[in-house]
Amino acid sequence: MFDMINIFEVFLPQLLRYPNPNDPLNGEAAALLMRHPKEYEIKVKEYVQRYATKEAADASTADGKDQEDQDEEMSDIGSISDNDD
Repeated sequence: MFDMINIFEVFLPQLLRYPNPNDPLNGEAAALLMRHPKEYEIKVKEYVQRYATKEAADASTADGKDQEDQDEEMSDIGSISDNDD
């Protein structure tokens, strides 16, 4: 089995550096990579700036508190499997 250090230090960096468009999780991104590699590179850089910077992480953390409150409210409703008999 893989240990966490191996996953974070080897596997994920390899996966991010060398995406495999032949077995994609995101079909749209894979198609863009295969057909228009320059546009793909521009889009990746845009997404990094938007979602993978310290500022984006800080903003996400602030927004996450609001989301947690909403999730808590939803969980108070109950579930379909609750027996109300």
